[in-house]
Amino acid sequence: MSGDSDYEVAIFTQALRVARPDRDAFLDQACNGDEDLREKVEALLRAHDRLGDFLEEPPEGIGDD
Repeated sequence: MSGDSDYEVAIFTQALRVARPDRDAFLDQACNGDEDLREKVEALLRAHDRLGDFLEEPPEGIGDD
């Protein structure tokens, strides 16, 4: 993974910890006017939102003994 990708992932990870109403302000500060960076981070956030929480818990019946 390149340094740029590491930075994108770091901002994305931090943005997940920020309340949604505060994310725009966080991204303004974190991306510091770099529109390409912001677009990439926002794309990661959209993908994360579409993914949902299906990986948080195993499907019913899995692991039930």
